[in-house]
Amino acid sequence: MKTLFWFILIFLVLLLAACGGAAAEPSAGNTPREANADLQAWLNSQGDGDLSGLGAADAATPPPTLAPAPATMNTAVAEDGVAPAAVGITGLSTDANGITVGFTADGRAFKGDPDAPVLIEEFSDYQCPFCARWASQTLPSLLANQIADGQVMLVYYDFPLSSIHPQAAAAANAARCAGEAGAVAYWQFHDQLFARMGEWSHNNPNTTFIKFATELGLDETDFTACVNANRYGSQVQADVQLGQRRGVSSTPSFFLNEQALIGAQPTEVFNQAIAALLNGERIAAAQPPQPEPQEIVIPTPAAIALGADDVAFALGDPNAPVQIVEFTDYQCPYCQQHSSQTLPQIISEMVENGRVYYVFKDLPLDMHPEARIAAKAVRCGGEQDAFMAMHDAVFNSQQQWGGQGAAKAGEIFASLAAESGLDGAAFAACYASSAQDDLVQANVEEAIALGVRSTPSFFFNGFLASGALPFDSFEQIVTWGENGELAAQVEANVRAAYAAQQAQQQQQQIPPTPAGPVDVPTEDVAFAMGSPDAPVTIVEYTDYQCPFCSRHFAQTLPQLKAQYIDTGLVRYVIKDFPLTSIHPQAVLAAEAARCAGEQNAYLEMHDALFANQTEWNGRQDAAALFTNYASQLGLEPTPFSDCLASGRYQQAVEADLNEGVAFGVRGTPAFFINGYLLSGAQPLEAFVQMITAVQNQ
Repeated sequence: MKTLFWFILIFLVLLLAACGGAAAEPSAGNTPREANADLQAWLNSQGDGDLSGLGAADAATPPPTLAPAPATMNTAVAEDGVAPAAVGITGLSTDANGITVGFTADGRAFKGDPDAPVLIEEFSDYQCPFCARWASQTLPSLLANQIADGQVMLVYYDFPLSSIHPQAAAAANAARCAGEAGAVAYWQFHDQLFARMGEWSHNNPNTTFIKFATELGLDETDFTACVNANRYGSQVQADVQLGQRRGVSSTPSFFLNEQALIGAQPTEVFNQAIAALLNGERIAAAQPPQPEPQEIVIPTPAAIALGADDVAFALGDPNAPVQIVEFTDYQCPYCQQHSSQTLPQIISEMVENGRVYYVFKDLPLDMHPEARIAAKAVRCGGEQDAFMAMHDAVFNSQQQWGGQGAAKAGEIFASLAAESGLDGAAFAACYASSAQDDLVQANVEEAIALGVRSTPSFFFNGFLASGALPFDSFEQIVTWGENGELAAQVEANVRAAYAAQQAQQQQQQIPPTPAGPVDVPTEDVAFAMGSPDAPVTIVEYTDYQCPFCSRHFAQTLPQLKAQYIDTGLVRYVIKDFPLTSIHPQAVLAAEAARCAGEQNAYLEMHDALFANQTEWNGRQDAAALFTNYASQLGLEPTPFSDCLASGRYQQAVEADLNEGVAFGVRGTPAFFINGYLLSGAQPLEAFVQMITAVQNQ
């Protein structure tokens, strides 16, 4: 029950998580107090802006000095707040609504009069739901009013957040490919991408982009060549780098005559900002939009195709009370784990006694280049009644053929077929044919249509659960299916997850990000290193299951230690901030580090947890893995496991979390440098500049 609960909870929270944040633009003050506020405003703008723990942009804008405060960032705009006329415009045309569209000299699409007094620059991500909301709710009003009236020109910049939106960069490239047919085609494609995001947010988006292009009447051959070659990838990345230099860290972000406005703000906010600029005034910093109440969506069982050409293989009685359909990827390590550790027990205790009908389908992910040919090799084994033999052989030899390229992998598959007693010539003929490729692709397209996004994924009588679940979870879910309780349990878990998410939102009313330094307690902490007399103290709030905290651990912390901590310039304090809504093992990991601290090995366990994050992330047996790490570190395993089982550090971990929330921490990693908040997995340069700044106070 817990596994299914966490699966649904994480799924819901990911749906609810934001891509955009809110940050105020630095004001132009002259006093040291105002300068300190500018410093904090810059720091605030570097964070990820929510509790998702998804991290900040890889590059950071240089911070302002502590005193005097920086001047206005708008050096290219006249004193009356009116933008200069645009130059270098190309490809001018008119869209269906009579609005001028075209491209700037550097190839960015725009809408509106190039001589408009207000220039809006939008940094956006086609896979960001908040960008889509702005495009559907706010942009139409601007188009019908200020843009149509010649007051505003809108320029679109690409800022794909590839770490959380893996298809966004491909979508940006596709829009530019559509733009080869003109600015009208670009904006039509732009609108399709946002309106139909769910159709292309999968592992092979180019096929959907080609479909969109065909529907819009674009030349399919030219467009296909463009998207497959990623022709505009470097230009998209150049936009990202430009946005980072200008301080963009979330989407959507806007500059109105060079003045920042962050987040999917409503129409009224843009109306007020545009009016202020037309009157020669600066725009007011907008408050972040409040999250809208979410409706509870109860899943219904999916209809799975089970025809002869629809399945790779099936085991058991088709009339069994429970049907399990697995979508697998032979190059996926978690699929291999399921195949070797859990599937044999499912077969012996569920399939062979008539409880379960087990169906295999393929979902080779694009990140695994040999996965498709591996699926074909297994299916070719099936043509000689040796599907399971090849299935097991291919998974068991994953390390041998994975990453070796198609030619070498093909040789290994042929060798495995021979070892399994297959007819070599028949296997080679099947492997050379495209028939199995087409069947694999049909499985992929079905998985996409069903909303499957990862492997392994399982449908239990039509209800989806993802991940390498332990056997106990299969037993629980199958029992529900046998007793006719599966649908009711799914609904109950969805409602419980929704209630928990709502309760967490109410309990964690995030206070405003501090406008200046705060006094963060540094006594009785989880761990500290460096001289207690160091002139600078850095307090990190971390989450052991957060990938961006892991990136900070691997890339930046070693440099900080060598240059500042070990030299006596910085005392470094570690506190816990587990984002439990999306990282269910984070609290236990934090407790594991503290339990290791009882044997003077906190830092060693801290390092082991981050170094092995991908191994224990999402595992229900994480406690056993943590105990194994303790043994490898030379700790006494029994006292460690007893400590972990007792939960005696749970309250201390929660206290750190509540403290961080009270200080305005919104995601992980988050740092207080002599009391000034710096959010996100920032590069070393950001820390160097901040350390220098606080030392000069």
